[in-house]
Amino acid sequence: MFSLAEVCDEISRQIREVSGQLSMCEWSIYAEVLDENCPAIQEELTRMREKFWSPSTVNSEQQNQSNKELYDPIQKCWESLDYCIFQETFFPIIKGLSIDEIFSSHLICASLVYQWGKSIASDNEHIASEAFKLASSLFDKCIGMVWFKAYVDKKNKLSKVRVKAGKKGGDSKAEVYKIIQEKFVELIYQYAPEEGWKSKVAAVNELIDPLWSFVEDSDFLVKEQSKKYRLAYSDKIILIDAILNRWATKVESIRLAFDTTVRKKRKGN
Repeated sequence: MFSLAEVCDEISRQIREVSGQLSMCEWSIYAEVLDENCPAIQEELTRMREKFWSPSTVNSEQQNQSNKELYDPIQKCWESLDYCIFQETFFPIIKGLSIDEIFSSHLICASLVYQWGKSIASDNEHIASEAFKLASSLFDKCIGMVWFKAYVDKKNKLSKVRVKAGKKGGDSKAEVYKIIQEKFVELIYQYAPEEGWKSKVAAVNELIDPLWSFVEDSDFLVKEQSKKYRLAYSDKIILIDAILNRWATKVESIRLAFDTTVRKKRKGN
């Protein structure tokens, strides 16, 4: 059988664990509830003392006892508190509220019943023990939820970093492609026959060698750093496919260059 002191030590350990995990996730805003001087918790404790321990309540309850039993404010307060905690922790779950709301209700109730148990421990060890058991159970659930929250927050943070890195990498890759595309536009105008290119395919076939030489010889400096390793084109065939099937229609400068230099087919021919 554990003593009240041992149970309190275990709950203190649980509180430290919850507090430590809270510091690593977005639920850190709830950490103040764990402070034994938390204004909201102290206000509720004061309200319960005024309700169940006030002379008017004691006299009224004793007069209403049919069997003339003495009114026990600790017992009455515990019955009310136990029921309220059941409502506050059970109904958010069955109502499908967010895990944030479920966690906050559990944490508040755990801290409240723990502080209440300490306040009546010297007067009624049995009920204090019941309060501590309930507090420990609630803190255990809080630990599980805050572990999960810390894991999710860490995972989301890592995903954001990866997205940001991917976007940065994509921007660098786009800048490399832009250099090749600008060179290709230059070659289109430079080598276009007076009568124009017979077709886009003919232009690409004619220009791929000087363009490929440019790709092989260039270091593709972006912000004074080489980005050549970001090239996805390992040979001329892949580059030709990119030009004809994507760049010719999706890159505005290349599309306009082809419109300007490729012969227009006459109707009926």
